[in-house]
Amino acid sequence: MRSAMSAAVTRNNFRWTILALISASHIVGGTAQYAINTLAPFYKDELGLSRAQVGLFFSAFYLAMAGFSFSAGWLTDRLGVRKTTLQGHLSLGVCILAASWAPSFSWAFACFFLAGLGYSFLNPASSKGVMAWFHRDERATAMGIKQTGVPAGGVVTAVLAPQLVLLAGWRGALAALGVINFFFGFLFSLFWRDPPDEPPTARARPAPASESSGPLKFWTFVPLNCGTAIYLIGQLSLITYVPLYLKDAMGFSPYWASQALALTQAGAMIGRVGWGIASDRLFDGRRKIVLILIGLLSAALIAFLSFMTQRSSVYLLLATLFLAGICLVGYQGVSYALIGELAGKAKTGTALGMMITINAAAATLGTPLFGYIVDRTGSYAIAWQALAGILGLGIVALVTLLREPRRGG
Repeated sequence: MRSAMSAAVTRNNFRWTILALISASHIVGGTAQYAINTLAPFYKDELGLSRAQVGLFFSAFYLAMAGFSFSAGWLTDRLGVRKTTLQGHLSLGVCILAASWAPSFSWAFACFFLAGLGYSFLNPASSKGVMAWFHRDERATAMGIKQTGVPAGGVVTAVLAPQLVLLAGWRGALAALGVINFFFGFLFSLFWRDPPDEPPTARARPAPASESSGPLKFWTFVPLNCGTAIYLIGQLSLITYVPLYLKDAMGFSPYWASQALALTQAGAMIGRVGWGIASDRLFDGRRKIVLILIGLLSAALIAFLSFMTQRSSVYLLLATLFLAGICLVGYQGVSYALIGELAGKAKTGTALGMMITINAAAATLGTPLFGYIVDRTGSYAIAWQALAGILGLGIVALVTLLREPRRGG
């Protein structure tokens, strides 16, 4: 009994330290991911790219995630959090460093694709870590906090990368972010600890077949996967094209367009924590109603962007982008908590890998489609309106099809 009490005290005291480590992993990984769009105004003309091609870079990243996330989740359930996170950061760092040498679209596309393979390890590993260290009544909050690492990485990139460009050009900025990712993998491996109430022998062995190797009930996850896939299309379209939108349609300089993206990412940080707390506390652990509310607000804000012109108030424009970050980029903590609860702790990595695969496949198609609409019509307003309509489809899928587990389950 004394041993069990000691383990519980250790868990309570150390779980927030572990959460900080997991969040730091996302911040570092996010700097590489969001360098793709943050640096777009700097490399677009040098490489002779269209807006659709810039969108394809993000699609390359998510195409790799779509193809490998299920396998990455499966490996996470078997190898553990430490090994898969180390592999993810090492791969991500090497590939982003290689992208800094890109002479053409095809080279950069291949590097960003391979970087996506490395990144695909990070989400299943971090989510499995949260599921292991946190109980249900804190889980959405914890997921939201660790997911703030992703937009926090975007904020760091939006603020830091343009400064690095001034010092070493966009290639030097990209190379620096790759090196940081590479070495952080070893730092994470050094400081990671498994929960103390999990016996070492249990950690060393694969989970029993009844717990981990049995098949997931695929159709249980389809409504959530479809709804969040559409949300991800909206999220990536927003954060990919905000710098170009502000530069091309709203008259911002490339520098200030990249800096303004930090405001959207700051909103995402607030949203990922705030929506998690709202789900755990205000809505008594319910996830579905929170995801629907987020979708309704996101669609309204994206539609509102379509009415903005260069004569519109800059403060109103920036406030809209900030609120869109809170909603459209802030939903993932709640959705990750729900997928873990649907799957159970032993299968969290596999279930989340399946979710990311479906989400990333949709984003691979949807993100360059936004750029294609702008290229064909010459209008960001039409693209924003189309995106708001697509978000409506995600809301319908969640409202009509999603069934979440009961609060006590």
